[in-house]
Amino acid sequence: MGDKKQRQQRIIELLEQGGKAETAALAVQLGVTELTIRRDIDQLDQQGIVRRVYGGAVLNSGRSFEPPFAIRMKSNVEGKKAIAAAAVDLIPRGANIGIDFGTKAYYVALEMRRRHLQVLAAPTSVQVMEVLGRDSDIRVLAPGGELKPGELSLRGSAAEQFFREHRWDVALVGVAGINAEANVMSDYDETDARLKAAMASTADRVIVLAESRHLGVMSFAPVGPLDDVSVVITDARGENETLTALEQRGIEVIRALGDDEARA
Repeated sequence: MGDKKQRQQRIIELLEQGGKAETAALAVQLGVTELTIRRDIDQLDQQGIVRRVYGGAVLNSGRSFEPPFAIRMKSNVEGKKAIAAAAVDLIPRGANIGIDFGTKAYYVALEMRRRHLQVLAAPTSVQVMEVLGRDSDIRVLAPGGELKPGELSLRGSAAEQFFREHRWDVALVGVAGINAEANVMSDYDETDARLKAAMASTADRVIVLAESRHLGVMSFAPVGPLDDVSVVITDARGENETLTALEQRGIEVIRALGDDEARA
């Protein structure tokens, strides 16, 4: 695997699956030398994504750590696209919608633009604004607030106030954790969590976007109780205790299908 970005993304994916990987094993799997792998690990370590340990690396993940946007964009792409398509299916034309930041929100924006969905959208992400702003059918309302470096999302009291002062038909919210036992959805960062809570507090319908790895998880900062949630859209497959518990609470659960599954 000669492309450095693809190789480093693959290293991250392997670490996500196993938690730790040996340098020698990574070299064999990726078809490069151990020296190349050590250089990749060093670069990822400097970015704060992985942590170099004796003989290999571990993912630098935790309740309060979120990998950079550019890295997340290349992770679970098909799952995120499926979640996005299912989310846009639920948005009626003419709706006022608040849109969270993050890669799932980015794919939602791409799907909205593909369908020329006529809505009023208030995104908290510069990347999402850029996508939606290219379609004249979509009215984009920009919240105020402080720009979060790297993520290019808006946050802070001005952004929170903006969402609390308006009424939204739909709020699309991404989270890092859904824990049915604790009755809470949560995120990596306290400031981001407050903004998500503000979006949800004034929406008639709260749609939560959650990858399977976020189910049953308790992240660092609580966003709010699951009682506020109308729908959870996920790429999870098979039996899942969290999804069963959500359905028992009366929350609609949608398992998003990829293109291949939808055609099957």
